[in-house]
Amino acid sequence: MPRPMVDVLRTAASEAWYTARAAGAVVPVWPLPPPHPGADRPAVVLVHGFLGHDGMLRPLARHLLDAGFPEVHRVRYPSTRLALEDVVDRIAAVVKPLAANGPVDLVGHSLGAVAARAFVKQYGGDAWVRRLVCLGGPHAGTALYRVVPPWLKPALDPRGPWVERLAEGPEPVPTTVIRAAYDHQVFPPRRGSIAGVNEVVVRHRGHNGLLWSLEAHLAVVAALS
Repeated sequence: MPRPMVDVLRTAASEAWYTARAAGAVVPVWPLPPPHPGADRPAVVLVHGFLGHDGMLRPLARHLLDAGFPEVHRVRYPSTRLALEDVVDRIAAVVKPLAANGPVDLVGHSLGAVAARAFVKQYGGDAWVRRLVCLGGPHAGTALYRVVPPWLKPALDPRGPWVERLAEGPEPVPTTVIRAAYDHQVFPPRRGSIAGVNEVVVRHRGHNGLLWSLEAHLAVVAALS
């Protein structure tokens, strides 16, 4: 069997497992490590994506706390009921009070990555954000935009207004893209790229699998360090 097909099948199998884990992550099993007050690093804010919830971000939050980040916060929002602008408002409500003590680092997954980028780039969030990391974000849209609620289509349609707006000009803060080589939700996967920014491509993990991938976690820490 050709190697690309083996990779696709391996990724599909792992993605089914991690999607099931994501569904079960609504109920936390183990507490997160305590924060590290006074650590010489900024707070980190994590944003989940469409059909997601903040429990999916616990593995990444755990890794960041273990790596010495002082505190990790997660943005909560009903992922199927808000337009992108409303998700941006939820991000702002978490980021701005934290940034009173200095700019934070912002990490978004999937739709959360697009909303985080919109906050930084279109709403002046670069005044509160030091660095941005995007995990599996459909920055150039996705072929699956047809099956999302109509209020999200402007953000996910490859010809939609948000794709065009976010493509304009340079990124205002240091930005890193971490994406899956084979992503069934950002399709085709190259639409997860952002021109001119550092990119890490993870093999054998799909869209949701990025949130459990040690390679992706290490790449997030490296990008924020």
